[in-house]
Amino acid sequence: MASPNIFTARGSNLPESLLSGIDSLYVRYYLETATSGFDWDELAYLKAKTAADHGEDFAKIKLGSETFALMPRGQFPYTYVLRNRHFEVRLAERMQPCCYVQFFSEGLWIGGPSSLMDRMDAWIVSMKFRPTRRPEISRVDFAFDFHLPEINITADHFVSRATKDGCWREHGVVQSFLFGRGEVVVRVYDKVAEIEQQSGKSWFFDLWGRDKDVWRVEFQVRSERLRDGGIRTFDDLVALSGDLLRELATNHTTLRRPTKDRNRSRWPLHPLWAVLVEHINVLPQAGLVRDLGKQTEYEYQAHKVTQSIYGMLKRLAVLTYFKTDGNQELDLEFMLAELPEILEPHHSNVSWRLDVAKKLEAYRLGV
Repeated sequence: MASPNIFTARGSNLPESLLSGIDSLYVRYYLETATSGFDWDELAYLKAKTAADHGEDFAKIKLGSETFALMPRGQFPYTYVLRNRHFEVRLAERMQPCCYVQFFSEGLWIGGPSSLMDRMDAWIVSMKFRPTRRPEISRVDFAFDFHLPEINITADHFVSRATKDGCWREHGVVQSFLFGRGEVVVRVYDKVAEIEQQSGKSWFFDLWGRDKDVWRVEFQVRSERLRDGGIRTFDDLVALSGDLLRELATNHTTLRRPTKDRNRSRWPLHPLWAVLVEHINVLPQAGLVRDLGKQTEYEYQAHKVTQSIYGMLKRLAVLTYFKTDGNQELDLEFMLAELPEILEPHHSNVSWRLDVAKKLEAYRLGV
C-alpha cells in the first residue's frame, strides 16, 4: 500500500528507505465562535454527564461534519477534548486560539496531511465558526523509516549539538537514542519494537511491506524553531521543510562511523545517515535555513532583525499602495529606493549616534 504523505519515497539503496513523511502534526486555529449559534452549554452538560457516568469513558457526539468521542475531562487550558480516529480537537469558549488540533499518525500516513487539513477546514465551515487568522503550525514530527537488517551503533557514534541525550535498552539490546529537548528533539529507534511494546500501530507493516528490522529517524520540531525556519502555516511547511530538515540532519545531529581520528566530527557518515541526507537533499530547497546552525550569535540575531525588517517592509508596501491609490507597483526594489525619503522625518544624526552607542553598550552587557 502506498502512502500519500508529502515526503513518501522508496529507495533501492541499503539501508533501504521505506517511508518518510509527517508522523504527527499540531495546529492552532483562531476562530470566532460567538456568531455561530454553537450551544456551549449543551457541550458542557454532556461533558459533565460523561464525567459522572463511571461506566463510560466518553460520550459519542455528532458536531458538524464529524463524529467525535467527547472526553470527560479537558486538557489545560482547553475545556473540551474531542477525538476520532484521525485527530483530536481541543476547544475553549473564551480564549484564542480557541481550537488546538493534533492530527494523528494513521490519518497522516494513509490519508495525507493535506487531506486532513482540508477535512478540518470543512469541519470549521460546518460548525459556522469564522477563522480570524490563518492556522499556525505548533509542532511537527518528521519521520524517516529504514530497513536495517543489522545495526551496530552506540550513543558515542552520534555527533550532536544537543546538551541532553539518552539511550534505552532492553535485555542489553539498544532500542532507542534521543538527542535534545524542547524546540528540537531527534530520535533514532527500533520502530518495530515501539509498535509491539507501546503504540500498536501494526498498519505500518502494510505500508513498509515487512514487519521486522525497521528503524526510524525522527525530528520533532516545535513552534519557535519552526518560525526561525520561516514555517508558520501549512503552505510554509510544504515549501520549507526541506531546508529545515537539511539543517537538522547535517548540523544538529549526525550518525558517524568511528575511525582512529579523535575528532568525531571528521568521522564519515554512517550509511544510515548518508541515505537519510541523500533523501532529504532531493526535497525542495529555498535556502532559508541551510546555514542557520553554523551561525554565530551575532549572525543569528542579525538574521532575526533582517527577517523582521523584511516583514515590516511588506506592511509599508501595503500602506504605500493605499497612499498612491494603487497606482504604484510595490516591488522590493521600489520600497528600498523610497526608504531614505520615508525615514528622513525620523532621522537625526545626533540621536542616531547616541541611540546606537546606547544599544551597543546594552549588547555588550547582555541586556
